[in-house]
Amino acid sequence: MKKHPHHILYYSSDKLAALGLEQLLSGLPVHCHTQAIWSLSTVLAQCGRSRPQLLVFILHENIPLTGILKILYVLQQQFPALPVLVLTRRLLPVMYRLSEYLPQLRIADLKSSRQALRAHLLDCLRGETPVNVPLKADILLPDRQLRILLMMAWGYSTEQIGHRLGISHKTVNAHKLSALACLQVKSKNDMADLYSVIDELRMLVSWLRLQRPGREGEKLIYALEA
Repeated sequence: MKKHPHHILYYSSDKLAALGLEQLLSGLPVHCHTQAIWSLSTVLAQCGRSRPQLLVFILHENIPLTGILKILYVLQQQFPALPVLVLTRRLLPVMYRLSEYLPQLRIADLKSSRQALRAHLLDCLRGETPVNVPLKADILLPDRQLRILLMMAWGYSTEQIGHRLGISHKTVNAHKLSALACLQVKSKNDMADLYSVIDELRMLVSWLRLQRPGREGEKLIYALEA
């Protein structure tokens, strides 16, 4: 009996990387049919129409991360059986930890060897769970720390944040340093990426804590899916 090809959707912020992925997929010991998505805003609609067996994101340095955590969350809610593989070097410790809470999410370092990337793709198609995931951040931060990071992303100074929260600017800075250490944010590029997704991360952390009880959980889900 002839087997149907695996239908794989992929989003890439770089067309050269997309060609590399297609070449990698063509070398797998399974028959794959690939389809490119060039806009994040159409990912959910495309998944609804084509019902793929795997969705791959390639997130290069040339794309803002704004919206990606929200999409990963909504994919988990709308397509709970769909494996999602994110290939990136951006906020890897945060992404690895997030994959523990979103069961179908897999993360791989974009700079991994071809052999390692090939293994990740095959594991996703076979439904296998990754082992020994490294560099996991602690994302379940106190809301005050997440709020401080969010206000910094909005452009508030430590003095302004302290005034609004009723604490000293030294306490604000201490919260910031503690949060960055937990999230394993170590560079200016990491900081810029974190600021671009901190609002989404704060909502996800709230959801993880609430575990959707009652109306408050429903309100949060609506906010994420809006």
